[in-house]
Amino acid sequence: MLSEQLKIIRKANKFTQQGLADAIGIERSTYASYETGRNKPDVVLLSRIAKVFDVSSDFILEIDTTVPLNVEDISVQYKKKSGNKLVSTLSKEEKNVLAKYRLLSDNKKAELVDFLEKNTALK
Repeated sequence: MLSEQLKIIRKANKFTQQGLADAIGIERSTYASYETGRNKPDVVLLSRIAKVFDVSSDFILEIDTTVPLNVEDISVQYKKKSGNKLVSTLSKEEKNVLAKYRLLSDNKKAELVDFLEKNTALK
């Protein structure tokens, strides 16, 4: 069920409802209504949620049934699928930055990376 899947993904990545709502640009109460099943996110919001957690919309919709749907196994599956660290290993500030980065267009991402490379010692 979509509402349960949203809750599992959010908790696996140690986001609060408020933190995720902020990351995707909606009110906490609106997001909470998705987890309770009172409402469902539209395609745009579903895409934003997927980008924040670096998963496909199919995964959120449970169409991708090759991935277990429990919190204990989800981190292993994220690492296998993406080869990246889980969002949950980051600080709250880093999660917020990453969530916003994932919502940028490809051009804006490139501009940001270029800016960071020019303005940091980590070249």
